[in-house]
Amino acid sequence: MSLINFLNSKLKPSVECDALCEDGYTANNLIADDAEQLSRGFMAYAVTKPPVEIIFDFPKAVEVKVIKLWNSNGALRSTSFELHGKFEGIWERVAYARDLAEGVDSVTFCYQSDYNSRSNAESAATQAQSVKAFFFKTAHRLLSNASSLKVIICATKRSPPVLRKIEVWGLPSRALEKADRELVKTIWSEIVHPHGFRTAPDRGQRSPSRNVPELNEYSTLKIPEEFLDEITWELMIFPTVLPSGKIVDQSTIDKHSEVEAKWGRLPSDPFTGLEFTSHRKAILNLALKARIEKFLMDNSEHFKTVPRSLGSSFVRRSKNRHASQFASLYQRHSSTVGTYSSLSEAFYKSSSQASATATLSSPTLPPKRPRISDSTTYRSEAPLLTSTATQTLSSTSLSFSSKSAPFSMTGAAVSSTASSTTIATGIDHAIQEALKNVTRYTCPPAAVKAATCISCKAEEFSYEILTCKHLVCRACLVQLTKDEMCTCKVSFRTSDVERYHKL
Repeated sequence: MSLINFLNSKLKPSVECDALCEDGYTANNLIADDAEQLSRGFMAYAVTKPPVEIIFDFPKAVEVKVIKLWNSNGALRSTSFELHGKFEGIWERVAYARDLAEGVDSVTFCYQSDYNSRSNAESAATQAQSVKAFFFKTAHRLLSNASSLKVIICATKRSPPVLRKIEVWGLPSRALEKADRELVKTIWSEIVHPHGFRTAPDRGQRSPSRNVPELNEYSTLKIPEEFLDEITWELMIFPTVLPSGKIVDQSTIDKHSEVEAKWGRLPSDPFTGLEFTSHRKAILNLALKARIEKFLMDNSEHFKTVPRSLGSSFVRRSKNRHASQFASLYQRHSSTVGTYSSLSEAFYKSSSQASATATLSSPTLPPKRPRISDSTTYRSEAPLLTSTATQTLSSTSLSFSSKSAPFSMTGAAVSSTASSTTIATGIDHAIQEALKNVTRYTCPPAAVKAATCISCKAEEFSYEILTCKHLVCRACLVQLTKDEMCTCKVSFRTSDVERYHKL
């Protein structure tokens, strides 16, 4: 099971320090969420002398395994530290480190049994920059169920007390309930793998596996070197560019991060050892992946099995738009009602009523409406219609009047004229009804002068309450908004108020 850094800001730790600090270098920087604040660290005021105590509190009890702190910030260095744990309300010392050398950059506190199992794996250069200090034998009683931790800066190198960074690695305490332990593990897994790129490891394997295509025994195909992982020297499926510029497979990074997490270290570049940040991280090389996929498909007969990784959810994440966005977009457009939409609605309603009336009143069905030609004359489909009647019908329809209709027209022509006249009258009626409901830009000046504020009866008003159609001034609107009720006892919301434009 991988260790957890309980001073991560996502796990909600808290910190206290009574010493005066430099501006921008408070103790809260040690658990800050912002990367810039986290890089500053803690620095006491210039005239502050050690010792300085910094107390960290955890929301849930922690079984502490490793504590790592960085003792220098530029040319300023702290040379002596003490760690204290609380047991039954009493602070007791669990470890210390004194007289740190000039080249020491960090101090790691751990149990001696854990150090013996991993000391051979670290290089001499890393050991020279980092000093190991062991917990006391009685420390397990204090650190197996710790809710607080005290760090004391005891001495410095002719500088104010500084602490650039600190990490407390461990596991949820065994005294916690199972639900609390699983919650902490879930939160940490989301911190380490924010995009869900982690692959479940297979049984008997220490790291996520990938289906590496194997060549057939009789194949003489030569794989280009740019398609090979620079660490494992195997064909890559998800080529990823590291901050150092090297290209390795995603499974290689996952395997390296898994090994690093076992010793309380964050994911880092395997070549440089620098931890991944928001600006320094591994990026999937989609162009190289496409070339590898094409190479596999073109030479599939040379491989035993070719994995189907093209178009997987790993690459296609967040590419398609969610259906709820289209639904909200459609509702937003359909809910918009303006002057033209109300006008067209009234027109279609009136025209449908007029057509129904004309159909019931006429004994025969009217013919189809003739199309207007380039010479603005109708091409009537009635065979008995004369040229004079055609011209008269055209002028009648275009002027929306039926006074000049000839008496020699047939029943079909008269019915068509009556239908067009009724539709024309319906259009005029629909326009008048729609303009009555439009209060902006169309009201006559006399109506605007007669309108007053519903509350103070002043002629100076700027807003309209759409719920009750009352006009109010700004001062009265502020008072009415507090109760969300108009003077006429009609409730309204802030979104129901619009600015009224006077002519």
